[in-house]
Amino acid sequence: MNKSDLEVLHPNKNMNLFLTKAERIKYLGFDDRIAALIGIPLVSFMAFLLFSSGKTDIPVHLSFVCFWVGTGYTVFYWLINRFWVIRLRSWLPGEKDTTKRILLIAGFAFFSVILLELGTSDLILKCIPMLAQVGWGEQEFVFKISTTYTLCLMVLAMYESAWFFTKLRKSQLQQEQLAKENMQTQLAVLKQQMNPHFLFNSLNTLVNVIPEDSKKATLFTQRLAAVYRRILEYRHKEMIPLVEELTALQDYIFLMQTRFEDKLIVKWHLSEETMKQVMLQQAQWGALAQVQCKEEESRDLPIIPPHLTHHLIVPLSVQLLVENAVKHNTVSNEHPLQIDITLGEDRVTVSNKLNLRNRKMSSTGWGHDNLKSRYSSISFRPVVIRKTKDNYSVSLPILPPAEVRELAEERRTG
Repeated sequence: MNKSDLEVLHPNKNMNLFLTKAERIKYLGFDDRIAALIGIPLVSFMAFLLFSSGKTDIPVHLSFVCFWVGTGYTVFYWLINRFWVIRLRSWLPGEKDTTKRILLIAGFAFFSVILLELGTSDLILKCIPMLAQVGWGEQEFVFKISTTYTLCLMVLAMYESAWFFTKLRKSQLQQEQLAKENMQTQLAVLKQQMNPHFLFNSLNTLVNVIPEDSKKATLFTQRLAAVYRRILEYRHKEMIPLVEELTALQDYIFLMQTRFEDKLIVKWHLSEETMKQVMLQQAQWGALAQVQCKEEESRDLPIIPPHLTHHLIVPLSVQLLVENAVKHNTVSNEHPLQIDITLGEDRVTVSNKLNLRNRKMSSTGWGHDNLKSRYSSISFRPVVIRKTKDNYSVSLPILPPAEVRELAEERRTG
């Protein structure tokens, strides 16, 4: 659900039953003018048949009078029910409030029926005495209330169904768009890494490593295969655990550091706030977090605090940032490239000093807009990009699983 969907209507606008087309679509889920033009006469005719009690000897002119009086009632009930639909959707916009909202709408409709029947039945008969000839007001009060309320519920069911299917369709379109963007990202990453230059550089590095260190050459081959395998594995996933993302990143970093050796430096850090959390938790997990790496499954992984282990992140997003840094900056003995990766409580930040190969380049990669779009589809937290004359950093949100589930549910229901 977008933030705009959660906005509370302005009180004066809530009182206005004649909304603009854009407002009708926003608050009702569709433009209900055609539904009203068709529905009001239809409901009026149904009411006429029900309240005439099957009489067939009603004069034509009285039939018209009864029909138009019934139409007046129908218009009033239609508009008042529509008003409560709009009002309560502004008060209770969340998915978790659906049951409460429907019950309140039904309750307000019931009391509206009772008040109108008590207040107008005799008044209408006094204003239009000829209605007495067709038995106006002779029906039992319970019959009038139950019949009128049933017709109101039909109208309310139409509005609620239209709202539900509109939101369902919107959710499906968002899911399709997100899947498309995920696929585009994975294909773009694959295309970048299938680029002849990448393959040539990787194979050339492998050729140089084989005679010097066969064990390292084997490891290089395994990690090169792992890079491609993960691209295929993650192409249908919106989020993956942070530990998986960092494991995948280490494979890519290993390839790049094998190629550039000490000309590429990657440093891992914990933010000050995260370090404080680690210090508080060290008695529980038995290790002091340090800005260091450890050997795990033949990979140099940073120590991830236990409370962040299950947090989620967009697949290959950190790798994409490292790729862009290597791609667009000079990496040489004279100008080694240092990339700093900082793990915080709710973000991973990748930063580096700018030494662009092309000084006219205003952006550090095609992927940032895509990352922003992917995150906007699954979270209210933004991707933060900071650029100065000498430094460039991108901060990506990492989300607790509970928040991801809640946001996915809101997105599913609109």
